[in-house]
Amino acid sequence: MRAGFGKYEITPPLGVELAGYGYYLERRAQRVLDPLYARAALLEDGGRRALIIACDLLGLSREVCGEVFERVKPLGVSADETMLLSVHTHTGPVVKDHEGCGVPDPGYVAGVAEKIARAAQRAAEDLHEVEALSFFTRPLGGGQASARADTAGQEKHGFAAPPEGTGFTYNRAIQDGPVDRTARGFVIRRAGALPIAVSNAACHAVFTTAVPDVSADFPGQVNRLLDEEGYRSIFLNGVCGDIDPSEKTFERRDAFARAIADVFGAAETPLPLTMKARAIPFELRTVVMTRQARHAAVEAVVAAHGGPEELASKPALVWEKDMLAKEGQLTGREPVSARCLLLGGVPVVSMPFEGYTRIGEIVRETAGRQDALVLGCQEEMLGYLPTRDDIRQGGYAALESTFLYRRLPVEAGEAERLGEALGLAVKDMLSEA
Repeated sequence: MRAGFGKYEITPPLGVELAGYGYYLERRAQRVLDPLYARAALLEDGGRRALIIACDLLGLSREVCGEVFERVKPLGVSADETMLLSVHTHTGPVVKDHEGCGVPDPGYVAGVAEKIARAAQRAAEDLHEVEALSFFTRPLGGGQASARADTAGQEKHGFAAPPEGTGFTYNRAIQDGPVDRTARGFVIRRAGALPIAVSNAACHAVFTTAVPDVSADFPGQVNRLLDEEGYRSIFLNGVCGDIDPSEKTFERRDAFARAIADVFGAAETPLPLTMKARAIPFELRTVVMTRQARHAAVEAVVAAHGGPEELASKPALVWEKDMLAKEGQLTGREPVSARCLLLGGVPVVSMPFEGYTRIGEIVRETAGRQDALVLGCQEEMLGYLPTRDDIRQGGYAALESTFLYRRLPVEAGEAERLGEALGLAVKDMLSEA
């Protein structure tokens, strides 16, 4: 088995619009707190190759992903063998248009795929024999965080509030809902080269709040810490659609990053030097709303925001027009593709959504593998994938968030069904191995 690491800077120029945090903010980059990178790990086993790329971005577009896949083909990896991810930082540039939450800079977008692919090319040039592969896991802890005093997000979007003593993270969608407070990771030790550290935890990358600055947020801090400790680091964010920091400060960001990096101080589990990768197809079921139902939903959201003249109402109004234009194409079925990598027999699963914690729980329960890494924000940014309970309570992710992506809401139960499908696919791959 061989492994290589590469990274390439993807920091945008000052003046580009940054992603997220509210509607039509026009929050433009004024300075760089820390540079953004694409980080890649290329794995080779018995003539087969697999590629993991993590980008310090909110998400990617279909066009950028397609160009990356074409550029890495000469390395001997197909799209099915490539896990192309974003860390979901909200202090990075927009790559895909999210109505109201950021407009892409054409110049930046035009060159970003080449830069991402260069990280993979550098990984191919860095291939070394793997001497040992180990797995690590550790609880994140986080001390006794205080309850959040600012309830603006809760009032605006119906988010839950973090209870006292919640630790670093909490479930913002469901009050006292599930939270995966575990750090997981691999160390790939190589002959004649620095070891590669692959780390994972789950949280929205919003510790730095809505500052006009470029930053990879806590994932960047994790990578910085591990790079300083002599690793080649690549951080993979988990399913974080319903997970937020309990306190959004730079101090808590740094402490959270430190807790994740410390996973490699836990007891290690030696793994066999094996690797296997494949795509997992899935057909997503969406709600094909009638024209009247769409209009009623938009009217309700517009009224909740104070009328059609309010900026927060505009994404709903744009969505209604867009759905009307696409009416003949709304079939209620949408093919998507997840990815699975077995690294030393440990599953690493990714999906093209801001998934919810419960999906990861179902994957692990169905596959019978509590050690599995379950990742979100794969490839094109398709938005949230809320669970039944969030849809039932009419949470932000259930309908309103779909306006940003100009998509239909998903049927209740699709998140759980995807979790089961991914878990079964992992189980099949494990039995084949």
